[in-house]
Amino acid sequence: MASRSTRAVAQHDLRSAPVSIARLREGPTAFSSYAGIRDPIRTVIRDSTAWRRIWERINRPFMPAPSLPVIDFDREMIVVASLGTRPSGGYDVVIDGAEQDSTGIQISIRVATPAAGCPVSAVTTQPIDLARIAASDQPVRFREQNVVVACAPP
Repeated sequence: MASRSTRAVAQHDLRSAPVSIARLREGPTAFSSYAGIRDPIRTVIRDSTAWRRIWERINRPFMPAPSLPVIDFDREMIVVASLGTRPSGGYDVVIDGAEQDSTGIQISIRVATPAAGCPVSAVTTQPIDLARIAASDQPVRFREQNVVVACAPP
């Protein structure tokens, strides 16, 4: 049986502290609603080779492709959250924040789905969001908050 002091230490170790994030696109919506990534992805990019590969995949539909943003991987890493292909507009994914505790870094993601019957664009989409956070060797886990977006008033 654990003593009181052991329990107190275990509880202290799980306290979290906010981690600063900088999304690659300002505003309340995803980095892009259209990407060359068809499958859902939750990952962290920690080196320039992986960054170039994912950037090329993201921008496959665009000609010419935008320039690769410069990232100093000695200081930063990139968080990627992609929903994969969705059947219409109205879907969104946003990296909302990050926290660090003794077990690693937790990335918070908001995933929005349009409510049934809402008018949406009749085009397939691939929502994706990207954010910079401080470089770390700690494990990263993702926590999703799913929200249903009500139809806009007529």
